[in-house]
Amino acid sequence: MSTARQVLIATIAAILIIVATGVAIWQMESLDNSPLRISAGTPGGTYDAFASALIKTVGGGDPLNIETLTSAGASQNASRLSDRTAELALIQSDTAVTPNTLIVARLFPEAFHLIARIDSGITSVNELRGHKVGLLPEGAGSNALFERLLRHYEIQADEVTIVHGDLKTQAEAIRTGAIDAFFMVIALGNGTMESIIKSTPTQLIPIEQAEAMAMFDPALSASVVPVGAYSGERPVPAQPISIVTVQSLLAVRRDVSNTTVEVLTRGLFENRQAMVRLLPQAAFISAPTDQDRLAFGIHPGAELYYRQDDPLFIVEYAEPMALGVTALALLLSALWQARIWLSNARKNRADHYNLEIVDILAQLENASTHQEIEAIRRHLFEIFEKVIVDLDNDRIEEKSLLSFSFAWQVAASTLNHKQLVAKGSDQRPGSNAAA
Repeated sequence: MSTARQVLIATIAAILIIVATGVAIWQMESLDNSPLRISAGTPGGTYDAFASALIKTVGGGDPLNIETLTSAGASQNASRLSDRTAELALIQSDTAVTPNTLIVARLFPEAFHLIARIDSGITSVNELRGHKVGLLPEGAGSNALFERLLRHYEIQADEVTIVHGDLKTQAEAIRTGAIDAFFMVIALGNGTMESIIKSTPTQLIPIEQAEAMAMFDPALSASVVPVGAYSGERPVPAQPISIVTVQSLLAVRRDVSNTTVEVLTRGLFENRQAMVRLLPQAAFISAPTDQDRLAFGIHPGAELYYRQDDPLFIVEYAEPMALGVTALALLLSALWQARIWLSNARKNRADHYNLEIVDILAQLENASTHQEIEAIRRHLFEIFEKVIVDLDNDRIEEKSLLSFSFAWQVAASTLNHKQLVAKGSDQRPGSNAAA
């Protein structure tokens, strides 16, 4: 190798080191070490649990120091970003925000929970007329969604008596019969909701017109709660019911530094597996969608993570600076081949899970007993858990998760149908169960 070429390579390497060092110093200097206040939710709710998990895994003081502010819910959280009394907040996809509010990530879906005492006679939304309904304090996003529910069912505000109170107060009120029903938008599987349902003779009321509500509001989606989601001994719900869901989002003030938000976003995704152990709903954390970008906008600091997600970003894009340097070209070629190999390995792993789903579908066709169906159900959810762990460990690509999700949902729907058919067979006259 000629002396001129050696000098050229050494010069380019020195420039790369200087630039990388400068970027690292800039990041350290621009990282704001002052506490980040996150406006979460009411104690016992999923927002409060998420904030607690975030602090334990990401914001315990190094490099971020996150503090929790309790609140009534999404609407108050958005207001705190606007009036600068919080830097972070949990909001919903239908929450009205100011231009000062941007998005960091999608969190988890939240469901309309309308819980009614069994002795109240309420079995549908239309039967709320003339009853007392408990809502969260003023400022909760749930309250605005309850008003939307009433408008859709054409129930006048004066036909329902509203009683406001925090989650603990409403749990006691529905237990004693001081209220007939309680409404809150919260993630499915919330422990407080499960406690209310199990300790009080209550039932989860279906939103029969969920699909119609979602049709006219892009922030809403229709979903189904399976039998026994909240109680198995006394199945709640007793049959699959329709519900409305809304997406929760992690929002940030626009003026929070890019470096701080980039570090927050990186910590959120790189510690997701640890967060799942504290809060199962954390498995749903994902990057904002195109719809989120149009509706809210993404903070530039979060974009830095989503676009590069690697501190060696500047090295990967150094090829134009090192044009003609054979050694650098060979290095880039090797990295590219390694990337292709890794991508193929991830795809093969995702294909393996899809084949397992196909095998489960075949097993369901031949299953005839409750024991066989239950074994298949356990296997199906074991596969789901493996996929979540593999996703967190970068063993499969997120785009491969789409095909798996479709196959898994088909299998879950088929399983649910098989369970219903088996249950119906047991209840027919002349069956062993009936006998």
